[in-house]
Amino acid sequence: MERFDVNKLLNEIFNKQTDIDLKAAFEEKLFEYNLTKTKALKLLKIDKDVFEQIITGTAKQPNLIHVVKIAEFLGIEISKLISVVLKNQSEENIASIDSARKTAFLLRNFDVKTLTALGFFDTDDDTDNLVKRVLDFFGYESIQDFEQELEQPLYSRTKRNFSEKMKDFWVKSAYQTFRIINNPNEYDRVRLKEIIVKIKPYSQDENNGLFTVCKALYNIGVTVIFQDYLSTTQVRGATFIINNKPCIVITDFNKKYPTLWFTLLHELHHVLFDFDTIATNNFHLTGDTDLFLIEEKADAFARDFFMPVEKFQFIKKYISNAFIVSKFAKENEVHRSMVYSFNAWYQENLYGKNYHALGREFYPSYQDAIKKLNPISWHDASIKEASEKIKTILEIK
Repeated sequence: MERFDVNKLLNEIFNKQTDIDLKAAFEEKLFEYNLTKTKALKLLKIDKDVFEQIITGTAKQPNLIHVVKIAEFLGIEISKLISVVLKNQSEENIASIDSARKTAFLLRNFDVKTLTALGFFDTDDDTDNLVKRVLDFFGYESIQDFEQELEQPLYSRTKRNFSEKMKDFWVKSAYQTFRIINNPNEYDRVRLKEIIVKIKPYSQDENNGLFTVCKALYNIGVTVIFQDYLSTTQVRGATFIINNKPCIVITDFNKKYPTLWFTLLHELHHVLFDFDTIATNNFHLTGDTDLFLIEEKADAFARDFFMPVEKFQFIKKYISNAFIVSKFAKENEVHRSMVYSFNAWYQENLYGKNYHALGREFYPSYQDAIKKLNPISWHDASIKEASEKIKTILEIK
């Protein structure tokens, strides 16, 4: 028996017009085979009334075996005949099939429970509203458009767990954002290296530093956006290559000001040294389980950029003295919260000591650092709306 794609079948039912006239096709076959209708139905072992109900679409629950027999007799692909039969069903049956299609679409692609908990969906949304929310957010008119036109690199596994669905959602959101922003500037690797060496002092500007750096990066073809961190995914940041240009996502992972800067430098390392590999794989998720890149190198790059181990060896003796730490931070052109943050990392990894609480009062709000950059949030009405705001802000006039 012919195998057919259920998704394709449903798309044909709800998105395409059929030009098959089953009655006319049946009459043509009767003439071709020189048969009467009664004789043909007797050979097919189909009751006349049942046949009429199937042909006219009045059968409440068409018998699949009968449908297959008619398809064979007419020489029509089974999937096409099924789509015609279903298309001719009553409004009530069509609505039931459409509801099932929408439910399958949601469950196949989204972790509805987690997205509801995050506020993307409302708890009292029905299936129609859930689908509408998804399509509106990503900017598509129909399920068919979403599944066929959304250009983004997805995981190819048919069966995905909840974490993978959320990861897909996160990737789709970022990818669509970059596509809409569509940075018009050409990527310039030489200028990127020139900008990177100048980044460190901007970390001292709590409110405008990241904003200024991201605008400068945008001007040389590197687009940086901020997107909510999803705890179920463990994705702390990402680098995409879209239209041969690097695109970086920074999240609010651990909600600390120093981490924003660390993540930015981590991803810029990937842009500088892993561009071709990322381009081949479409994107890299930092903190994910994909190990085609060596994360330790990117971490070391960011760490050495802001506070190499020899600087730690000096300041560790005075880390409890806020005045010396502040002076040290200014001399090294970094925000003092970074001194405390990197000290905590070195102390834990070199000596097994916990210094994470020290200096917390000197950590500025990470939200103040990114608010001018309009972080992508699941509460946004649509990615298009959010992306246009980001593009307006990043463009240097």
